[in-house]
Amino acid sequence: MAFDSRLPAAYQEEGPVVTRIGTDHLVTFDYAEPSPIMLFFQRWWRRSILMLKVGVVVGAVLAYPVMTVMSHRIDDSDVLLATSQNWASPEAGVAINKIARELEGTGWAGDRASWHPQARLTAMPAWQKATTDALAEHTRLLAVMSPVNGEPDADLTAAARLLHGMPGDDMRPRLTSAAEALNRFDTRAARGLAIQPDRLELLKAEARQFAGWAETDLTDLSTQINRDVVEWPASRTDIIAFYGAKARAHVAREMLMATERSEPRLGRTPDVQAAMTRAKEAWGRAARMKPLIVSNQPGDGMLMANHLASMGFFLAEAKIASLALADALDAVPGEDLESVASLAPDLVATAP
Repeated sequence: MAFDSRLPAAYQEEGPVVTRIGTDHLVTFDYAEPSPIMLFFQRWWRRSILMLKVGVVVGAVLAYPVMTVMSHRIDDSDVLLATSQNWASPEAGVAINKIARELEGTGWAGDRASWHPQARLTAMPAWQKATTDALAEHTRLLAVMSPVNGEPDADLTAAARLLHGMPGDDMRPRLTSAAEALNRFDTRAARGLAIQPDRLELLKAEARQFAGWAETDLTDLSTQINRDVVEWPASRTDIIAFYGAKARAHVAREMLMATERSEPRLGRTPDVQAAMTRAKEAWGRAARMKPLIVSNQPGDGMLMANHLASMGFFLAEAKIASLALADALDAVPGEDLESVASLAPDLVATAP
């Protein structure tokens, strides 16, 4: 064969050497045992694989609820207008900032697809809808008090119409357009091309409007509290009523704060200033309620509170304080209001 030349000579001459092994050379493995270390690693590997499978299943099950909770965000902090922006209409500035908060945060919950985790929320959609509805009503009031040729201001009227959502319409483009309309009005007001209402008259109208909001919310909360069948801890309707009232309370407080910051001369009338402080505090208590879980259980229960009743109590105080503020403005003589309004801000700051 061709490859025989490559074999050692011993193989060519005598063939391979074979050694026969007897049975006495064989080792019996009947009593052999695996290494304890290998057994440990084998058990560890099997348990690790099992835990990994269980973790994947649990993670897949819990991922959606966790994403739903993480998408819930209600920003009820104070609206602080930057002094560098120089808003001619502080109310427009507050409304634009409120709109931006909802759009730039976790987004508008009502625009989400049905499979999206945010579409499963109840509190946040109620907060957002009540916020835009309250802003729309306030903007409409501002439009009526800023007439152009006897008609409500066009930009404010358009903003109020856009802020009211329509079933089936995406809110993001509507809110963006509403913010642009509010900004146009503020720009015109800064250039003297728009009529701005008298600050004290606007404050009086705002106080009565906010009192009307409180009255409406009190009716809704009372209806839910006095229902014959109450779900535990609260029904979806209970949550909507609670967060709707909270949203309107936040809008009312921020508008009062904006009016006070833009009209520091109100401090020259102690009665009005005291009434303003009480109204702000009353609306603030309602706006700052943050229950972990909304409960509509009997108030004498051992564990669960009645958050709707607490909200109703705060709103009743806010209603009284708002009407008291309007009455305090009415009680100030007209000549005193004119003298206060005619004071220059720099003189007011130095007046005793």
